[in-house]
Parts: sequence; structure tokens; C-alpha cells
Amino acid sequence: MRVAFDQIELEVNHLGYVAPKPGWYIAPHSHQQYEMHFITRGKGINKLKEGQAEFYRNVVYMAPPGEVHEQFSDLSDPMEIFFIPFSISGLHKDLPRIYAPFPLIHNELLTIRQLQEHVGALNLFHVQIRLIELIWSIISPQIELQRARELGDSASTSSQIPSVYTSSQQIVEKALLYIHNHKLANPAIEEIAAACHISSRQLSRVFSKSMHSTIHEFIQHERYLWACRELLQTNKAIAEISDELHLGSKPYFSSWFKSFALKSPSQFRKEQERN
Repeated sequence: MRVAFDQIELEVNHLGYVAPKPGWYIAPHSHQQYEMHFITRGKGINKLKEGQAEFYRNVVYMAPPGEVHEQFSDLSDPMEIFFIPFSISGLHKDLPRIYAPFPLIHNELLTIRQLQEHVGALNLFHVQIRLIELIWSIISPQIELQRARELGDSASTSSQIPSVYTSSQQIVEKALLYIHNHKLANPAIEEIAAACHISSRQLSRVFSKSMHSTIHEFIQHERYLWACRELLQTNKAIAEISDELHLGSKPYFSSWFKSFALKSPSQFRKEQERN
């Protein structure tokens, strides 16, 4: 699927996976697209023509198009990788490779992988939206820096947004961050708009244009993905998950969850355990 942030478009199709088997090896290869690697367990080596980078748990690595690399997993501490091939259009030049620490999101990536294999087209759409969010959180500082350099603003850094940076993009980023941090409380659009310092009407328009989803739909699917992760990755009681989502009662939570998964929370948990 393709999503636009200002003049930049991202296209993502799936989340791939390499299991943490001792000593696995991937022969030299390259990609026509960018590829984001999340190292979630173990350690290994990413060998390039000009040298090599060590991979550790909680590192993210982005390979630009055309980069040739080969990868080795450690024998005693095998490496696990989740990877996302993606394309970008609207840039004046390709982004450089990225190698940086990243917060542990193993459970979320595992849940996304399980969901993309067992859900329908509508939920897959929102899973892909979340993948795009992850990619954008990593590449947007590089895009900001690239634009700042093009403007000749030597004082700008990757942690600063140039003064001419498009306001619509800032609005969407602020809204996504607010939703991510407050999704359990089911924030109202007025609350999110106030945090972005704009009107609810303007926020709705800008958000829908960029994300191809209304704010309400997006929030509910973020909450649904969180509920799926809790059902799959924890032993919490269903009533406890319902309480954390502020849904009032277990029957209401079951009805709400079923509107997305087409099955009850208990059925979803049992089926995934069997898989």
C-alpha cells in the first residue's frame, strides 16, 4: 500500500522474518527497494563491500537500493531479524544507509507478522499503516536533514525541523505521536486537535488526506492491534485488557473486538495459540 506524507510517498507490502537459528547465512545480494532491518534478538554481521557492521539486539538498519550485503548470524547468540522492503518517491536523491539504536519492539513486530498471515484485507490495511509509521519514524529525520542541507541551513540538524517544513506533515506526525501515546484512553478528535494546535476540522482533513483513514478509524485499529498483542503476548485476563482500553465491560469489549477480527477475543487467542 502507498501513503503520502507531504510530497513523499511510501509504499510497503509486507513484514518479513528471519528466525534466530545458529549460524544462518544469507549470500551477497542487493535490492531494488530500500529495506529496513529490525534486529530483535542475538547478534551477527552485515558485511558490505567497504567493510562490515555488527548487528545487535535493538538496532535498526536501513539498506538503500542497490546496496550489496551478506549477513551472518552468531553461532552462540543467534540473530533474529524482521525486515520491511519499501519504496520512496518524491525525494531529490536517495537516502543514505541508516544504522542506529532502536527501542525494543519485538512483541509488536511478532504480532504484526501473525496478523498479516491470519487477517482479512481490511485489517491488513491497518497493519501496513503501522509498518509505514515505523518506517517514517526512522527515515523522517534523514529527510528533514536532507531538506535542510538543500536549503543551505547549516545550523539545522536531524533533530530539528526546518522553518519551511510543510505544516501538514508536522500536523500528521504530532497526531500520530499523540494517538500512539494515548490510544488506550480512546482520545477524542478535539483532544488530538488541541495537542496539534489546530481545529478539529483541519486535523480531520489533513489526516484523512495523508493516511487514507479517518482519525476515529485509525485510533480504533491502533487499539485493536494493541489488544491483539496483549492477547497473543501476555496472559492477561480478557476483562483486564478490556479495562485497560476503557471499554467498560467484557461483553462490550468482545463485541468491539469481533467487529474487527470477526471472532471473539477468546476465540482469537485460542486459534493463534494453535497456530
